[in-house]
Amino acid sequence: MFCKPGSTPPGRFERGPNTGMFSMKDIWRLARRDRLSLIGFFLFAAIIVMALIGPSLAPYEPLTINRGLDGKVPILKPPSAEYLLGTNDLGRDIFSQILVGSRTVVIIGLYGALIAAVVGTILGVISGYYRGHVDNVLQRLVEAAYSIPFEPLAIVIVSILSPSVWTIILAVSLVYWRQAMRVIRTQVLSMRERAFIKSARVAGASDFRIMLYHITPNILPLTFVYLPVAFGNAVLAEAAISFLGFGDPTSISWGQILRQAFTKGASIQSWWWVFSPGLFITITTASVFFCTRPFEEILNPRLRR
Repeated sequence: MFCKPGSTPPGRFERGPNTGMFSMKDIWRLARRDRLSLIGFFLFAAIIVMALIGPSLAPYEPLTINRGLDGKVPILKPPSAEYLLGTNDLGRDIFSQILVGSRTVVIIGLYGALIAAVVGTILGVISGYYRGHVDNVLQRLVEAAYSIPFEPLAIVIVSILSPSVWTIILAVSLVYWRQAMRVIRTQVLSMRERAFIKSARVAGASDFRIMLYHITPNILPLTFVYLPVAFGNAVLAEAAISFLGFGDPTSISWGQILRQAFTKGASIQSWWWVFSPGLFITITTASVFFCTRPFEEILNPRLRR
C-alpha cells in the first residue's frame, strides 16, 4: 500500500491529515454522548431481534381464524391479555401478524439498503475518480434516477415481474442509491487530489488499486451513514407498495395489515387495527434516523468545531 509518510495506512478508518474522516471509535464516542442516538440503536436492535425470533414467539397463527372457549370468533376484539393488540374482522390476532410481518420488513429494509449503498458507493468512487466523460454520463444517470418517482416505478416493476419480496427489493435498489452516490462522488473528487493518492500514482499503482485500497476504505464511513437512511426509506417504501396492493401476497407485512384495515373499513371503534402497524412502522423508521445523528459531524465538518 502507498501512503504519505507518517499518515494512517489506507484501509483503516482513522482520522488523519489525508482523509479528514472520523474513525469508528470516534463514531461510537459521538453515539454514546447523544441520548437520542442511543435510543435509536436500542430500538433498532429490538426490531432486528423481533424479526429473528418474533415469528417463533407468535401466540397464534397469523392467518388462523381464532375461536374462543364458547366457539365464537373474536371479531374486532380490542387489546386484552388474550389478544395483546386486538383482533381484526376475521378474528385473527394482530400481535401475531406484527411479529411475523417484522421479518418481511427487516429483510426488505436490510437488502434494499445494502444494495443501494453498495451501488451508490461504487458509482460514486468511479465517477469522482475518473471525472470527465465518465462523470458526465453517471451524473446524467443520477439526474434521471431523481426524476423517476418511486411508487409508479415500483408498480411498473411489480406488473412486469411477479409480486414478491425480491421485486420490492429491486425497486428500492433502483431508486435509493442516488443520494449516497452524489455525496461519495463529492468526497472522492476532493480525495483524489491529495498527496497520498498522488504518491500512489507515482509509485505505479493502477487506478483499480488506488480506488480499492486507498479511496474506498476512507469513504466507507459515508457509506455507513446512508445504510440506516436507506433502510428507513426501504421500510416506508414497502409499506407504501403493500398498502397500494402490490406487495407480496404470500407473506405478511405491516403495510399489508394497514391495507387490510383500510379495505375492510376499519373505523375509530377498531383503532388498534390501524394503530399497531402504523406504530411499528413509525418506531422502525424513527430509530434508524436517530442512529444517523452521530454522523452529522461527518457530513457537516462545521459541526466538528
